[in-house]
Parts: sequence; structure tokens; C-alpha cells
Amino acid sequence: MSQPPGTTAEQPLNILFIMADQLRYDSLGYTGHPLVRTPHIDKLASEGTRFERTYVQCAVCAPSRASIYTGRYMHNHKVRFNEVPFGAGERTIADYFNDANYRSALIGRTHFTPITETYGFEYYAYYDGLPAKDGFSAYPDYLRRCGYSEEDIRLRYWPKELTPKPGHEAYPEDFAEAHYPSRIREEHSDTAYLTNEAIRFMEETADRPWMLHLSYWKPHLPFSVPEPYFSMYDPAEVPMPELLEGELDNKPPLQNLFREERRGRFLADEERLRRVRAAYYGMITQLDDHLGRLFEEMRRMGVLDRTLIVFTSDHGEYLGDHYMIEKELFYEQALHVPLIMKLPGVIPQGRSIPEFVESVDILPTLLEAAELKVPNAVQGKSLFPLMNGTARAWRQEVYAEWDFQYYHCRRLLGLEPDQCKAVMVRDDRWKYVHYSDQPCELYDLHADPGELRNLADREEFRELMEEKRRQILEWRMRTEDTTPDVDLTFATYLRDPWVAG
Repeated sequence: MSQPPGTTAEQPLNILFIMADQLRYDSLGYTGHPLVRTPHIDKLASEGTRFERTYVQCAVCAPSRASIYTGRYMHNHKVRFNEVPFGAGERTIADYFNDANYRSALIGRTHFTPITETYGFEYYAYYDGLPAKDGFSAYPDYLRRCGYSEEDIRLRYWPKELTPKPGHEAYPEDFAEAHYPSRIREEHSDTAYLTNEAIRFMEETADRPWMLHLSYWKPHLPFSVPEPYFSMYDPAEVPMPELLEGELDNKPPLQNLFREERRGRFLADEERLRRVRAAYYGMITQLDDHLGRLFEEMRRMGVLDRTLIVFTSDHGEYLGDHYMIEKELFYEQALHVPLIMKLPGVIPQGRSIPEFVESVDILPTLLEAAELKVPNAVQGKSLFPLMNGTARAWRQEVYAEWDFQYYHCRRLLGLEPDQCKAVMVRDDRWKYVHYSDQPCELYDLHADPGELRNLADREEFRELMEEKRRQILEWRMRTEDTTPDVDLTFATYLRDPWVAG
């Protein structure tokens, strides 16, 4: 394997690919949040290149991660929802780096099905958060060694002040956990544990280059955070959503039903919403502190300056915006995520990229950094031309998909599974969402950046919406599956039909 820029045979390039789960773009210091403290992520952004407009391909965990791992759009890799497996023959980031003799590792979350698969990773230390999946993780044994009881382990996201409800032992369904600090101490939290495992992996992998996907569970709900982070942000001081009364009345009927299904009704309790937000911010600062610890350990080991560090999220979190909680749909809070890349001597320091980036672009960027071939199946584009200033033309819009056939609300709407497809296109000014059998959405992001007023029923925008529909159709046609890699142009002919003789 040829050596990447700035490395030698004695000091090969390593890749640390960090993903936080459910981290929205505007919840960090460097992105302008007025309250949340993230000094280590901010420092990473100042020492590397940050991408201001990065969008995931689906605001659901598994489909988004599948697009990131494969560099392919959802309609090709077939992971349409959580617990839906990959289509046949899909190759992941791990497969590509294994081929180049990297030690590919996963520490943390995938959310893929089946759980028993390792998805190409040579080193696989799984932790998916939910106690129901503890049998596939070493974290419960770690907690036992730390002295926790079986009840503490099973109910770790239930504060001791609350009584678990039968059938809902994972965490409270009404977000009441946000009112109390978690029962697991900070030094034994999953965020601390996963960081420890990453450090251990780096220490024991000194004989070959590695690609580590460090996939944190937090700040995904439950909104359970230990001290001192539980008390770090005063609920009375957290910024609250800017809501428009009756906003959802002019949106597709799906959204009111979806809000109920995803427990949005609890957000009418202002005190609870404030505590949810405070806990969410506490989880982010906790994550930031452990990233600082990780980077310092990498410096001690002498690998920090020869490691490409990538930091991003699989999707955002509503936190009450649009009267919603969690993710899904196509609002900015769900689709817009942070993305930072740092590699001393190769990636520009302190640069901010305003162009549109899609999460499918991450994999080809990592492959180019390691001087590996980008297969035809990968549909994203390397971000190096943006970072080094050589890009002559770049995309003017981003796309995302969602398949909501897996939700109860589709039955309430009387829809069949094939009627539950939705696609978004967003450019600098307009966001259009096309539903196969539902009213659509159109937002003027210049006049209405909060996406509060749906313009899709306005006659003056009919021509614009037709243009956006054509744009989506053309994108789908352009992005049909590009596998296999071999040239089959004339495979069905005994000879080239254009050659005489």
C-alpha cells in the first residue's frame, strides 16, 4: 500500500472515526450554542476543517449509519429502518480498510441487524445502549466488576428515585429520568467505558495501521446523565424552542400522529422539557470531556499527529422543536449534523467549508486519505477538493429519504407500506419534501429558517414544486445502484457490436 501524504512506512496513517448518536448541529460551542461548553470539540474544529452544512441521508439511526458505512444512498443499501438488514453483497467501511491491511475496529454502537454480524470489523466491541441487548456487550460484566448489582445494571437508565414500570424497563417513557442524576457513576458510565476501550485498543494495536470507529451511545435518549453533568446546566437558563401555535395544522397529517406516537405530548410540561434539554446538554459536555481525555492519551502514545480524526453524528434531536422529540422527518434539527476533520499537515487548519456535504461523502474521503481506491459502488464524493481548494464544481443541494411504513401512524392514515416513501431536496433557499401519498412540504429557508410555515398549498409555488419533483426524479435515476465494479457494457454479446468483422 502506498503511503498517505505526511506519513512514512514507519509511521502509517491511522483513522479515528468518532460518531455521537443524536447530536444536533447547533448544540456545540463552535456552532454557536449560547450555553453548552464543548472546549475539546471546539479545539478540534479550530485545528482542523469544519463543514458547516453537512446533512445525513436519513434521520433514523440504522439507515443513516448504513449510508455512512457504505457511502451509498438508502434506496441502494436497503436499510430502510432500524432492524432492517443490509441488502445482499453490501460492503462497509471495515471491508475496504481490511483489504488494505488496516485493523478495522468498532467500539460502541451500530444499531444494525442481525446483532451477531460484525459487518466486516476485525475488532468488534459492541455496545448498543439498550439493556435488552446486553447479552452482546461486555459493558454489563464491566459494571459487575465495578460492584453494581444486577438490578442497577438492568435498570441503569431508571433513576433510583423512580419505580420502573413493567414492560418499560429500558427507561421511562415520559422522560422523567431527566429529573434525577443517573444511578451509574460518571467514571463507570457508558461514555467513560467506551473511551477506555478506545484507549486500550490503540495501546494494543501498535504493529499495524488501524481504522477505529468509536461510536458513542450518547447524547441519544434516555436523558440520563450522572453528576457533575446533571447539575451543570440550570433548567431555568436553557434556551427553549421557538414554537408557532398551530404549526402542525398546515403540515401533513402524518406529523400530528407521529408526534403522539413519539411521545411528544410530554413536552407540554415546560419543567420537564427544560430538564430534558439540560440533561441533553450535560451529556454533550460529558462526551466532550472524555474526548479531551482520549486526545491527551493519543498524544501520550505518540499517535495523535499521524491520525486522521473525523467527528460527526448520525442525526440530530428535536428537543421540543416543531413540538417533537427524537428525530425522523426532515427538519434541520434532525438532518443537519456537525462534521470535523483533522490531519496535521494535510487538512487545512481552522478552515470552514460552506458548501453542501452529505454523509455519504465521509467514506470516500477516508479512502482517499489512506490512498485507497474508491469503488464504483460508493456514491459520495471525497471532500479533499473542498478542503484543499481545488473543487471546480460542487453539489448545490442535498437529499434525504425516509420510509415510515414501520410506524403505527401509517395504519391510522390507512396507508399501505408502498405508500410510505418520502424524499427531501434542500438547496440554499428552498426545502421540498415529497410524500408518495401525503400532502407535501415546501419551506422558504430565507424567509422562514425555522420551517414553521408550509407553503406547499400556495398556488404561486406550484411551478417551483413541479421543478423540485423533477429534481428528485432525476436524482433517483442518477443514483440507481452502480454495482458491480466490472465493465459489463458488452457482456451479453459474443463480440463488440460496434467493431466490423
